[in-house]
Amino acid sequence: MLIRKLGKGLLAAGLALGLAACSSASQEPQSYSLLCPTGAPALATLGAENVENTTITRVEGTDPLMAELSKKDGEYDVIVAPVNVGAKVYGQAEAYQLAAVITWGNLYVVGSEDKAWENPDNTMALFGENAVPGLVYNDVLADQVKAQTTWYNAVSDAQQALLAGKADVALLAQPAAAATIAKAKENGKELKVIGNLQEMWKVKMGNDTTGYPQAGIFVKKDSDKNIDALLSGIQTFDEDASEETIVEAVEAAGAENLGLPNAQIAAKTWDAQNIRYVTGPNAKEQVEQFLQLFAIEMPETLITQ
Repeated sequence: MLIRKLGKGLLAAGLALGLAACSSASQEPQSYSLLCPTGAPALATLGAENVENTTITRVEGTDPLMAELSKKDGEYDVIVAPVNVGAKVYGQAEAYQLAAVITWGNLYVVGSEDKAWENPDNTMALFGENAVPGLVYNDVLADQVKAQTTWYNAVSDAQQALLAGKADVALLAQPAAAATIAKAKENGKELKVIGNLQEMWKVKMGNDTTGYPQAGIFVKKDSDKNIDALLSGIQTFDEDASEETIVEAVEAAGAENLGLPNAQIAAKTWDAQNIRYVTGPNAKEQVEQFLQLFAIEMPETLITQ
């Protein structure tokens, strides 16, 4: 009888330990990994810094993004990428789906006088000829330009051309546009924003909101991991952002790490960078519209449900 009671006691103790172990495992915090390009997308995903156990990798250029977007067994739970790039790779690999759009364009024309691009005696610096900047420019502004145009490899090159007097007007992205205006003022030259390509796009397309779906959040298709907390952290920061919270977050992450001039310019150009968190389903119509620029037919399952 004593042996039987002892056996039952050991069994009960074993069950208790097993349940405790399961409970402990279920309470282990979720971990997340995020890959993001520098610039406006890095600014738009600052909220990820507030989500526990999140590892953020920031890169320059689209090549690293394309490589990871094509991996069904990739190491990243979330990849932030240009919408056109994500859609194109998804059409080939079906590895990462669009969960949300977070930036809606940050292209502006900077010069010293209104509609300076209409003056045939002026020179105009452009960048991103075969990428989003060039395609959007060609679609909404090129037919109005009479100035002599020169294409540069990067926004920084167009910026330098304007500051050095090699160009009278330039197509720039924020926050580089604001930094250029500030730098010119230091040198006694007055520049200003004279054109907003996002507004031009809105008018041409007949949309209700400003801008086009430039960068999106792509999540691993068919993943068992619940990433709601990560997406919510990003969305909450974007919707509640103030100059104070933006400056604090940029300084904590490091402006250089984010590919930004400094925290103050990042905060002051937040609105001009058109950072808005819109879920994939709610952005579907505008995504389809935007992809037409690249002759990309939107895959049926690109957007998460």
